[in-house]
Amino acid sequence: MSDEIAQALAFIDSATLNPVEVGLYSRDAVLSEEKDRGKYLGEPGKDGAAAVGGTLVSVLANLTGQNRTDVANSLEFASRVAAKEAGDDDHTAAYWTAFKKSILQIGWFKQEDQWSKDFIDGQTTGAENFSDYVIDNVRGDPLYSSSEKDVIIRALESLRSQAEKRAFFRRFTAGGDKGSFGVNSATVTSGALAMRFSAFTFSCNAVVDDYLIFSIKNIKADVGKNNVDIAANQRTIDSIRSKIEAKLDKAAGDYIDGVDI
Repeated sequence: MSDEIAQALAFIDSATLNPVEVGLYSRDAVLSEEKDRGKYLGEPGKDGAAAVGGTLVSVLANLTGQNRTDVANSLEFASRVAAKEAGDDDHTAAYWTAFKKSILQIGWFKQEDQWSKDFIDGQTTGAENFSDYVIDNVRGDPLYSSSEKDVIIRALESLRSQAEKRAFFRRFTAGGDKGSFGVNSATVTSGALAMRFSAFTFSCNAVVDDYLIFSIKNIKADVGKNNVDIAANQRTIDSIRSKIEAKLDKAAGDYIDGVDI
């Protein structure tokens, strides 16, 4: 066993996952039947998407079923560890820093990691809401390929148009005058699984009820953005998959939901 695999297994054993109470939109029944979080990301050969905590992950059609499972497992594990460390209602850089620290210890390695800042004045920004702002940002971001931009935008537009899906996502993303969410793309390049994501944090001058659809016409906000590009060490992920799934099942709750695109 390599040192990296041993360290990953030890980290999983020692990690404490944030418990999530079963709620109105619980998917526990589906998980008990499917035993596979990857099913929420759709079938191989088709683009897919799911909300995993406060991250909207979109996957390209070239991901296998196993790839989808590994993406969903990794995101849920890192999200729960970060929520436990930073707090349920933390919508600042602290949460996303804990999220990255966790995912980089379970078989992923960093290729890019960059923070930037912006300021939004709802009177002049041109965006109706924060999801419009994120869509415009993704369109102009060289981090993503054109196909990745397309699937991210389609997923975000679908998510915000469905009240039940939006209510599920809101539980993890809205904290009064502070909110945050991430958008993520997963693809396979030259046979290797990779993820790219942008985490957005919003610190506002007033309460925002829903960070996807609430009008920001009268809102001013400081925005933080973290662009991250990571790739999978598939040997490590293969070796720790069953350990992660066992850990997640012990903390089963309402944490993932598919989004039709």
